Amino acid sequence: MSVRSLVPAFLLCMASAVAPTLPASEPWSLLSRHGECARVQSLKRKIPELGEISDPQAFAALMRKGGHKVTITQTPTDKGTAYEIVVPERNLSLIFVPSEMCGTSGAR
Repeated sequence: MSVRSLVPAFLLCMASAVAPTLPASEPWSLLSRHGECARVQSLKRKIPELGEISDPQAFAALMRKGGHKVTITQTPTDKGTAYEIVVPERNLSLIFVPSEMCGTSGAR
């Protein structure tokens, strides 16, 4: 079984096991492999051209505009749709989740 096939199951488990903590002004977070959440703006360390982008569709558009191949996989969850975005040239594999999926530790 591949890791990619486990992503939907992981997201469904996370959606049912965690409580919301981010303000409504930040509808999207990044999910780490350990189930913690981070603010989308934390990507600025690796992607200085990020600007004010804060949602998966805008991020994918930015990467495509930069000439990168982008793969997006949508996964429905109890709390909305999660998006896995892979940008091989930038060595990125990100999971954007609705902030409601983030646990009580909050986003960093």
